[in-house]
Amino acid sequence: MRFIKILILFGSLLILVGACETGNLLDQNIKTEPIDSSSVAFVKFMQNFAGNTPQLPTAPALTGPQVFLYANGAKLTGTAVGFGALGFFPVTSVYSTVPAGANITFHVVQARMNLAVVPNVPAPIAGDTLITFSQTLVAGKFYSFIMGDTLPTLKVNVVEDQLPTPAYQKYKIRMANWLMNLGDTINVFSRRENREIIQNISHKQISDWIELPLPIISDTIELRKKGTTAPYISIPTFVPAGMRMYTILSRGKTGLTNKLPAATIIINR
Repeated sequence: MRFIKILILFGSLLILVGACETGNLLDQNIKTEPIDSSSVAFVKFMQNFAGNTPQLPTAPALTGPQVFLYANGAKLTGTAVGFGALGFFPVTSVYSTVPAGANITFHVVQARMNLAVVPNVPAPIAGDTLITFSQTLVAGKFYSFIMGDTLPTLKVNVVEDQLPTPAYQKYKIRMANWLMNLGDTINVFSRRENREIIQNISHKQISDWIELPLPIISDTIELRKKGTTAPYISIPTFVPAGMRMYTILSRGKTGLTNKLPAATIIINR
């Protein structure tokens, strides 16, 4: 009889634990609901301006502008976005949400901070706004905001990103050429494919998406100047995932300290 009572008590505890676990899972499902895209658009901001000026007096030498992006007066970016390895927003996810609407006013502002306040807060002054532009964002659509242009002019190019899902065991890739050398028309060579997969992408151009099979081992992507076979920029150990979409983004300028021609691969989907 004592053994039966113990079994009944143990069974009751299991039911209670199961109920708690079910509640936790339900809470998690509620917290991870997909974003309602009926009122927001999706934006990725890239700072590719290969100039060392303008820059704030408090900034380290040869960095160029560190900036915030504002939409209708509301700051969208978190920390300042510069040209370096963290020259993208958002950094930890693919796109950020922005309220959709017609003729949204965007400002790119130098990231001047009030260091006397803890935590520090933005404190722009006259002249810190580097770029002002208007853009209509359609709910549910995806956009790349690419800051760059020839020296010393700054501009943001807005590109709507069409993201059709790649087939199973395949991926899609495109080339965005934001090198500040105007003569640098780029071809993209894949060592795994042993061919040029994208051709003739000139300054401030973005290619169409191409779909490729997943490589058995990692690929090396070479950017070549049109008419040459020598690697201009190499991206080793590229390991794409199935049904993902990627952008090869080239940027920089020949002879410019800390901002020589380079390329990175961004995940779009």
